Amino acid sequence: MYTGFYGLREKPFSLAPDPRYLFLSASHREALAHLLYGIEEGEGFIEVIGQVGTGKTTLCRTLLDRIGQGAEIAYIFNPSPSELELLSAINREFGLPTAVRTRTELLESLNRFLLEKNAAGRRVLLVIDEAQNLDPAVLEQVRLLSNLETDRAKLLQIVLIGQPELEENLARSDLRQLRQRITVRWSLRALTRSEVGEYLEHRLRVAGLSDPQIFTPGAVRAITRVSRGIPRLINAVADRALLAGYSEGSRQIDARLVRRASRELPATEISGFREGVCAFRSRSAWSRSECCSGSPSPRSRRVSRSTPRRARPRRSRRSPPRRLSASGSMRAGSS
Repeated sequence: MYTGFYGLREKPFSLAPDPRYLFLSASHREALAHLLYGIEEGEGFIEVIGQVGTGKTTLCRTLLDRIGQGAEIAYIFNPSPSELELLSAINREFGLPTAVRTRTELLESLNRFLLEKNAAGRRVLLVIDEAQNLDPAVLEQVRLLSNLETDRAKLLQIVLIGQPELEENLARSDLRQLRQRITVRWSLRALTRSEVGEYLEHRLRVAGLSDPQIFTPGAVRAITRVSRGIPRLINAVADRALLAGYSEGSRQIDARLVRRASRELPATEISGFREGVCAFRSRSAWSRSECCSGSPSPRSRRVSRSTPRRARPRRSRRSPPRRLSASGSMRAGSS
């Protein structure tokens, strides 16, 4: 509706997780660097936490684009609640037959696939988005999948992406083994005021505007106050503000139009975001050593050690990959 009025090719503030629109704030740049580093180093478990609307899914899809054809990837979004359904979804994403019905058959099929890829020198990655929805029993099944390894490397790398509730779930005593295996952990933060301005200009530029100075400094401050720096709510307010400007014939968005736009948004949407952000900032589960404060070095926030380093090459003592049985025990297998 308003795109032609502002000289845009498309709507710049869609809620779709389009990687073209990914704005790499300091927090997002460090998160992406940690993800890529952990995958390159063959880490077994990687975790990314972020409040609703902070760009977790877009970040995840950008990660998959960066990896490209360099790995076999299963991406599970909003996973099923049962162990059997999750295993079926994983097999399906890897292109394996899903006609099998039992847990044992699914594990055997997945084991064979992983052993074949290991023999071919291929990396295999499982990404679970919205992982906070997984029941403890299903999270334990995910941990058991990580038992498939050789003496030198994991055969399946697992990335868990979720809301702060995921961290609460992993704090359970019966999941301590899984928590201990997470060697790379990152928390996405909200955008600062200056980043909000850069974010708005970035999206306008991607949408086709050569001079993206539509939002005045006062409008940027107003959007920051309303959204608390959460990208999804920034999008909602900015989109409504552009519509308000179009209806008034104004090609520049000021604070008054932003206030009008925020009043037109459902009250539950704004209050829900604010409550979520406040809860996220006050969670005691994230200690200062785990919830990072924004150093420019992407290698300064590992849980297992303060400064990541390349693994020392091991002398050639080869062992056959171990296979995961339906009961979770390990057994040798040939590749």
